[in-house]
Amino acid sequence: MKIILYLKFFFRILRYLLGSTKRYCFLLISIYKIKPKSIIEIGVYNGNRAVELIETAKIFNKDVKYYGFDLFEDFYNTKNMIDKELSKFPHTKQNIKKKLNKYKNINLFKGNTVNTLPKFITKHKNIDFVFIDGGHSVATIKNDWSSIKKIISKKSVVIFDDYYEIKKNILNKYGCNKIINSLNTKVYKYKKFFIGDVFYDNYLNSKKKIYMVSVKKI
Repeated sequence: MKIILYLKFFFRILRYLLGSTKRYCFLLISIYKIKPKSIIEIGVYNGNRAVELIETAKIFNKDVKYYGFDLFEDFYNTKNMIDKELSKFPHTKQNIKKKLNKYKNINLFKGNTVNTLPKFITKHKNIDFVFIDGGHSVATIKNDWSSIKKIISKKSVVIFDDYYEIKKNILNKYGCNKIINSLNTKVYKYKKFFIGDVFYDNYLNSKKKIYMVSVKKI
């Protein structure tokens, strides 16, 4: 079983390096390095990333707890969500549940993380690995981080997606740049992955380069 998971890991790394989303190598390599037993993913989307995170972690740990947060089908009931968050169109919670059904310890939370994360952190501590890739507005990312930083230890790693390089002046509204740049460097250290991916954003009508950034407590 472990051999199969190893092969999947290396195949995925190769596929990302040869594709248009090279930055995801950083995500899987980070999982591989810290060998987490507990994972939070904010922004489940279609569940493919969840599978990759879980299976990479299972190379080292048989029992991996996964917590996935998303609006799921509620996304389509919220007016102007794309304009507010620049998010992808997520699958339903039921579809994601079916996709992840073969794994144990899968927990899915539907709703706005403004509400779901504060409830979650009252019952959970010391999460090993967190991937923040839900809503892309500064307000939403800031809210997600304000909850997540309360349940991580010095051994934890938090990965932020959507650190932007873009000509348009959008960084006060979108992306994690403002949150990362305002971190207290006496408390946290961060590292921007050296590989970024270039996309043309149809909503912003502009080309942007996207990086991932890891954050750890000192």
